[in-house]
Amino acid sequence: MASDDAGNIGAAKQRLALALRPRIALIGLTSCALAFPGDAEDRIAVTDRLPHADAAGPGAEAWSAATVALVTALDADPDLRALRQRLFEVGVASAFEGDQDDSGLWTSLVLRCPRTRLAALETLAADDAGIARAERHEVSAQFAIYMLRNHHRDWQANRTKLPDVGESPYTPPEEWNLLVGT
Repeated sequence: MASDDAGNIGAAKQRLALALRPRIALIGLTSCALAFPGDAEDRIAVTDRLPHADAAGPGAEAWSAATVALVTALDADPDLRALRQRLFEVGVASAFEGDQDDSGLWTSLVLRCPRTRLAALETLAADDAGIARAERHEVSAQFAIYMLRNHHRDWQANRTKLPDVGESPYTPPEEWNLLVGT
């Protein structure tokens, strides 16, 4: 169950702070655009999953209260608000929403980006990575290949057709290790 203790808020804040970096949001939103053309939307879980069977059980009220406290704390956090605002300025909207699937319920920060704004997000990622304007066309092409080889539904076939360009050119390899396990 989600709780409002400082550790749970801290872990959720750390996960969001990483995911809201332009270079990470770009991968998530581009991946969604590849999977669902016309509907680029990424979801970042902020609460633990609650099984449906427990949703109406005796702990449901406590879970609901803890979720409200967690989302309120994350929404008010000045660092996260600044990261969300930066993305908003290039066309990426975000909002906390309830989520569910067959196995349970949770709350996510949902990022929404019209496909027409992905280029602006990529420009922001390139700015953050310090990529010179003269190199951006080549780097963008490398990013497109990276996405097709790693985040497309036909990634296995694409790996036989497209050259290995390594990791995303916008994300330093050491940052990929930070996302493992979140």
